[in-house]
Amino acid sequence: MSSFARSALVFGWLAALSAALVFMNTGQADPQRKVTDFDEINVHRINIIEPDGKPRVIISNRAEMAGIYWGGKEYKHSNRDNGGMLFFNDDGDEVGGMLFKSRHQGDQYGAASSLLFDQYHQDQILGLQYGEENGRREAGMVVWDRPDQSIQPLIELSDRLVNATTEEERAKIRAQQQEMKKSFGPSPKRLFAGKSADEAVVKLADKAGHVRLQLKVDAAGTASVEFLDESGKVTRKL
Repeated sequence: MSSFARSALVFGWLAALSAALVFMNTGQADPQRKVTDFDEINVHRINIIEPDGKPRVIISNRAEMAGIYWGGKEYKHSNRDNGGMLFFNDDGDEVGGMLFKSRHQGDQYGAASSLLFDQYHQDQILGLQYGEENGRREAGMVVWDRPDQSIQPLIELSDRLVNATTEEERAKIRAQQQEMKKSFGPSPKRLFAGKSADEAVVKLADKAGHVRLQLKVDAAGTASVEFLDESGKVTRKL
């Protein structure tokens, strides 16, 4: 075979291979899919949704923050007044989020932020929280007990409360909310580990929410372990 023939053969193979790669790339690419790069954007709210339309993540300012999503349906929230990020599970239920807020009026101020995770069909069960009121601060990890019942009835009552048109109707709904919460039973804080005022502390509570064991290092650097009864009285201290 002449050198010319060999060159032509190699060129033909390269051309065929290139054409095949181009075909594979164009065949695999979704012609409907668009990717856009931004250097900077200003938005009030971003909704990340699944193919079926259910939310997965919502990032929002205070004014546009979502209500309560349950099963992919949005209900009104009676007292949500902050911006941040909300998380949702495969069912379209809200399951936690990151929220931030502050207030300042005269010489009075407060601030709070939290990263929260919810029990399935219930409220928050694990959280990292910071709160401050006029210089008194607390920050730490918190674990709650929650009942097994779904909170969907409370969510529906919250929606009704926001949409109520008279004070008489709102008072009736608030009373229903309180009775329903009582039927659920307590949702005690079982664990706190963090800083409260000038103390580093770990608090362990019983099912009723009474702190029964406390590990503490106070402002002077003194360490202690305290055992408490259900009334909060220290029965033993190391």
